[in-house]
Amino acid sequence: MGRLASGGIAILWLVCATGCGRESYRPSPLEPETTQRAYEARTLDGADLQEALRAQGEDVTVWPPAAWSLPALTAVALHHHPEIVLARARAKVAGAEKATSTTRVPYTLTGRPEYNGKSGDETPWGLGVLVGFTIDVGGKRDIRTEQLARLEEAAQLEIAVASWRVRSRLRRHFVDLHVAMRTAEAIEAEQAERLRLLALMEKRAAVGYASSSETGVLRLRAAEGELALARAAVRRDQALAGVAEAIGVPLAVLETVRFDFGILDHPMAPPAFRDVRRVALQNRIDLRRKLADYAAAEAAVKLEVARQYPDVTILPGYFWDADESIWSISFFGLLTPQARARALIREAEARREVEEKAFNALQAAVIAEAAAAASRYRHAFDAHRAARHQIEVARGSHDRVRQQFDRGHADRVELVQAKLEMAMAERTATISMLELQQGLSALEDALQRPLDNPDLATTPAPAAAPAGAPIDPALLDYD
Repeated sequence: MGRLASGGIAILWLVCATGCGRESYRPSPLEPETTQRAYEARTLDGADLQEALRAQGEDVTVWPPAAWSLPALTAVALHHHPEIVLARARAKVAGAEKATSTTRVPYTLTGRPEYNGKSGDETPWGLGVLVGFTIDVGGKRDIRTEQLARLEEAAQLEIAVASWRVRSRLRRHFVDLHVAMRTAEAIEAEQAERLRLLALMEKRAAVGYASSSETGVLRLRAAEGELALARAAVRRDQALAGVAEAIGVPLAVLETVRFDFGILDHPMAPPAFRDVRRVALQNRIDLRRKLADYAAAEAAVKLEVARQYPDVTILPGYFWDADESIWSISFFGLLTPQARARALIREAEARREVEEKAFNALQAAVIAEAAAAASRYRHAFDAHRAARHQIEVARGSHDRVRQQFDRGHADRVELVQAKLEMAMAERTATISMLELQQGLSALEDALQRPLDNPDLATTPAPAAAPAGAPIDPALLDYD
């Protein structure tokens, strides 16, 4: 019985030893009311946001900025937009899975208590223990770690993809906001001149120098102007709400904020198509993500090939029975039928082929998208230049009429009509500016690269990044 007690104490000690360093459960309840209050409490003047923008390279010497530019708002979005935060969390899971694969292989501990009622004068109890150690055959553990490393790389690139989606939406809403405000200003100026012209024409009609149809057309145009003003106000509110969503703050925060639209006033010249295509194929984040997905599928094929050879588990054991010490050693492994192993390899190869076709399809789509975006931007650039030229023509015509009016060679109606034409040209130029900026947004989306201050002559990072190379989660350059 003393030996039995000693054996029991030894097994109990082994069990306790395996429990050392265990972590306890830490609850983390999700409270919607708390998260709602946290979202509604967000502002654009917090010290944490200032530090985050400084870390991203923004100049925060004056805080908060007197006017928020597109790069500054983009930095805010990258800091706490929910979509980017979610992508970071998923990347953290992928990193944890890879870290788990590098830990030691678990072992087994099996107790073997036995009772023999026919033992006679000897103790009826026997006590034993088996410890199992698994030997990795074929390097499956290293291959699995390689696969998880590729999946982690893909998850990190998904942060960049999410960051670009947020930045792209923010730019579109920022442009819409600028155009809505410019349109409202142009319509107000146009409306003021039209009402002034209407008043003059009504005076002429009263004395028989103008027809009622002429004044009727002007009244209709004035009514259309009021409707256009209302639509511009609605568009402004919608664009402001879009900006708020894109940077992840409540709409009320932006109601009193001033914006700096200077970055939109100097459009870049259309780049050459060969440069657009090259940069798109080398810089597209989703292409790099597909390459990482393919690398993970390639590792999966290697893993299934390695799994043809079973891992071997060694089980040394000790058994005490009737004052006798019995030592043993055994082996076991899980044998996969060869037909099933081949089927699993074919399945992994089929998945790898799917990833290959997905990359080829995306690559072809990128080439077509880059060509279409480059053509769209070139036409929009030409149209905007023509609209700006029309403004110069209208301004020159106004100046000539003004000089004639000052010398008494033109009446006030002609002067007001010249001002109205100039205001209408400004409104047309604003519309062309919207089309130009939309074309630039489409071109940026085709390249997944900001072009506010582009340098297409430089070669960006290659799409096929070397294995193990550090990846910038944002992959965005605002210099």
